[in-house]
Amino acid sequence: MNRTVSIYLDAWRFTLAMVVFAGHAAGARLTGGLMWQLGPYTSEAVSIFFVLSGFVIGYVTDRRETSAPAYAVARAARIYSVALPALVITFALDAVGRQARPDLYTESWGYVADGQVWQFVSGLFFINRLWGINVPQGSNLAYWSLGCEVWYYGIFGILLFAPKWKVAWTAMALLIAGPLTALLFPLWLLGVGGYRFCRVSVAPRTGWIMLAGSVVVWVTYEATTAWQQRFVWAVPYRLHRPELLQDYIVGALFLCHLLGFRAVSPAFAAPLEYMARPIRWVAGATFSLYLFHLPILQFIASQSPWPASSWPNRAILLGGTLVAVFLLAEVTERRKGVWRRLFSLAWRGHGARA
Repeated sequence: MNRTVSIYLDAWRFTLAMVVFAGHAAGARLTGGLMWQLGPYTSEAVSIFFVLSGFVIGYVTDRRETSAPAYAVARAARIYSVALPALVITFALDAVGRQARPDLYTESWGYVADGQVWQFVSGLFFINRLWGINVPQGSNLAYWSLGCEVWYYGIFGILLFAPKWKVAWTAMALLIAGPLTALLFPLWLLGVGGYRFCRVSVAPRTGWIMLAGSVVVWVTYEATTAWQQRFVWAVPYRLHRPELLQDYIVGALFLCHLLGFRAVSPAFAAPLEYMARPIRWVAGATFSLYLFHLPILQFIASQSPWPASSWPNRAILLGGTLVAVFLLAEVTERRKGVWRRLFSLAWRGHGARA
């Protein structure tokens, strides 16, 4: 993966997180429906995040995280540096927000007031999506995807580093995780396979066709199918992921687009290099934006003195949330090194005791 592709991936990561943020901010209870058009694209953004996650893991296990300890420590630091603060902040803000505006915290959009301890614990150990379980983490509805993604980290680690019985351990992990996680695993593996495919040389002409053709097909899909229920009728309700078929459509198109971009990346090297510094900086807060935005939006809305559809309310919700997210990123996501050292010490201590 060359530098130009890396910068492009960072730009995509932040753009997708912004789509999820804007789509959630579009809620009538928050901004009176501002940017409601982006609402349907939040699920597509998550689909692409799964592919991107697999692609990045394919890269780091090829270049840096080449042993079980290095992989486990890096993944734990990456996840818990943001996930643990996100859980604490979510339930703390929800408690204050509900006291001020209980009407904003209702089941109509997915908030569940009961079982808060279990919500926290299931999120902490990423068992919130096992076997059809759909346990929300307070107002933080975006947290659900970690209940799948973290399992993929573990399963892929087994496949790479387990000394024996890899297939048996993988099958057991997928059995424990349940059908939804198992059905989305190939989507994540698609990203890993995409990274491995980068070793294959693709002619520039083919690259341009893949780059542009994937966009054309996606636009056609949106124009003809996306607004006709997006195939949700074909997915069993008990999976709690009605967009499952769309996940694969959008994920495959994005991977095609990415591989096409890699083939023609020299044509984009100069402009992306010029914008590299700001792109890298905002991308460094992507995970924070994804996991912090909704509870902060909810909390600010509960304290706002203005009606949801008023521009002062919209300004303070959108601007205040982004400022809060980037401040939190400075002490969470951008401090992964501290968490890495802590987990590394824990790993060495466990090894010494063993």
